[in-house]
Parts: sequence; structure tokens; C-alpha cells
Amino acid sequence: MEAQNILGDLEALVSRGIQPNRVDIVQSLVAASRIKTSTIGTREKLIRSAQVLLAEHASLQLQVEVVQQRSILMRLKGDINGSVRIIEEFLPRVPPAHTDVLGALYISQAKNFAYKFSFTEAHREAKKYAPIRIEGQPGLLWDHIHCVGRILRGQGRFEEARRCFELCLKTPELTESRRLVILSTTADLYCELDYQNRQLCMETAEPRSKPLLHLAKNWLTTELQGLQSRGPSKGNRRVLLSLAEIEIRLGCNDNARQYVGQVLGMFNSLTAPDIVDRLGHVRALVAAARVSSLEGAENLWIGALFWNRLYNPSEAEVFTCGVIYMYMCLVRHKLGDNGRSREYLEHAQEVFRTRERQFLIPGVGTYLVDFVVNEIHTLTGWNCRV
Repeated sequence: MEAQNILGDLEALVSRGIQPNRVDIVQSLVAASRIKTSTIGTREKLIRSAQVLLAEHASLQLQVEVVQQRSILMRLKGDINGSVRIIEEFLPRVPPAHTDVLGALYISQAKNFAYKFSFTEAHREAKKYAPIRIEGQPGLLWDHIHCVGRILRGQGRFEEARRCFELCLKTPELTESRRLVILSTTADLYCELDYQNRQLCMETAEPRSKPLLHLAKNWLTTELQGLQSRGPSKGNRRVLLSLAEIEIRLGCNDNARQYVGQVLGMFNSLTAPDIVDRLGHVRALVAAARVSSLEGAENLWIGALFWNRLYNPSEAEVFTCGVIYMYMCLVRHKLGDNGRSREYLEHAQEVFRTRERQFLIPGVGTYLVDFVVNEIHTLTGWNCRV
């Protein structure tokens, strides 16, 4: 049943003299608000209706479900602080003896802090989820392990994140949504691990193979074959982004351009992208710039900065912006404009003075920034401290 039809169906029941149980109505509204094919606006209307109907004496479990879903939708809209706030406002009202049912809220809060790059706080929230028993909540346990993996990846602790993600991969009977999330997340992580392995091989003069990249490419290519026939979707966009990154790392730029072109077309058609798709759009522009001609790359780097500002108007420039400025510096130098090149370098240094390395987009905190810093130094002698 489509989410937007739920309220209409409930109104029709009432008009026929049928009074559904209030708890049943709230549960139906919460379930409908989880349908990811609906717009965030529709899902918000449903969860607001659930909040209005939620009686004070409703079960704690149902109250938690409503607050959790509200926090998720606020986060998807990009209102991280609002998502943090509604959880903080709810938790003090829960008696200490009942904290075992709050796992979903702890995990949601941990995700909020991870988005804010507040990893100490994110770990603190994630550790609060300590179920007395795991029977009956395998989905929540999966979410917890995946969340911890994302926090570790955000800190650059890639091997530790790998253990979490590969454990998630082994979970039987995953929903398609979770399967695509963990496959793309693991594939992105393998790009980071491949770079680490390459650095180690350079230090030890050992030959290097790329088994992780080829493994991830096989996974994603198989998934893409099934997704392409069904039209654009969030899962499709995830897979295309990860495949493009792998192809670039394998040196197959023609394949990467094909995937990037497809996914950029999808992002350009979105009317109200959520926080995941906003990041994905910027990431796609970064990937496109890396496989474009010199002249075309500059416009794509500028586009990545423009959309990042548009999506995050109240946010100071993040580490990724500093990396983009470095690539714009490199492009301008290669085009013979050393004055503008130097300006971009200074912009990058301003960002790096206040921002630590970040790993939200594969390579931004590792191989992308390492390459461009070394390349600029080699070509110009200019130094940039990251």
C-alpha cells in the first residue's frame, strides 16, 4: 500500500462508521512513514499524524517507534540538530528500568553525531545499546553493527570498520535495501583498504594485486544488472556511485564515465533530494571531474562546490571543500593561470587549518588529497599542510 493512501483509507473507514483502534492507526501510520519510495514530505505528514494520535498511556515501544521515525526523517531532510533534539527531549521521560527498549533511539542518535563528525559522542551513544537478549530484534542488531562500522570508517579506522561491514554482509535474508546499502558501503571501504595496501607494498617493494576491488566490482555489477531494468532508485544510485569509484581506482576511466553519466542524470532529475542523495550528488560531480578533460574538470569542481553550498547553506566549508580547492589549484596551474592557482591553494589552506581529514566520500581523506598535494608540490614546489 502506497504511503500517501494511508490517511485516505483511514478517513474512508471512519466515514463508514468503522472506528479503528487508535493503537492500530498509529502503528499503520508509522509503518507507512517507513516506505522509502514515498517523498519525505508525505512520510513526515504520516508520522506527524501518528504523533498527534499517540496517547500518553501508549506503550513505550510504540512511543519509541514514533520518536525514532521522526528523528530519521529529520536527519534525511538535513536537520541533524533537530533530530538530536527530539531524542534528547524524549529520553529523560523514560524510567531507568526500561532503557532496554531504547536501542533504536541510541542508534539513531549515534548516526546523528556521526553526520556531525562528532565521533566520540557517536561511540558513546552506540555503546548505550546493550540488549539483554537479541532474539526478536535481528534488524536492530544489524543496524547497530552497521552504525558502528560507519563511525569507525568516519574516523579512518578502516580495518575495524571492515570487520563490522563484513559481518553485516554475512547476515542471511537481508532486505534488498539493506543488501544494497552494505554492498556499496563495503565496496567504498575496499577502495580505502586497497589504497592502504598499495602504500604498504610501496614501503616493502612487494608486488600488489587488487583482489578487494575486483571482488566488490563483481558484487556490484551483478546487482546493477537487476536494478537497471527497474528504473532509477536510491539503490541504483548507490551501486552506480560505488562502481564508478572502483573503475577509477582500477584505471578504467571509460567505464567510470559511463556510470557517472548515468548517476548524474538521476541526481539532476530529483526534485527534493534527501541528505544521502545530496552527498551522492556532490560525490558524483567529484568523480566526474576526476575522469574529465582539463577544461571540463574545472566546471565540475566548481559545480561540486556550488551544490555543496546550496545543500548546506549554514555550514562552514568542510574538509572536502579544501580538497576540491586543491584540484582547482592543479587545474588552473596546468592551464597556465598561476595567479588563480595560488588563490585556490590559499583557499584550501584556510579550510585545512580548521578541518581535520574526513572520510565521508571515498578517497577524500586519503588517496585524493594525498595525490593532489604531492602533484602540486612536484609541479610547482608549493607546499600545503593537511
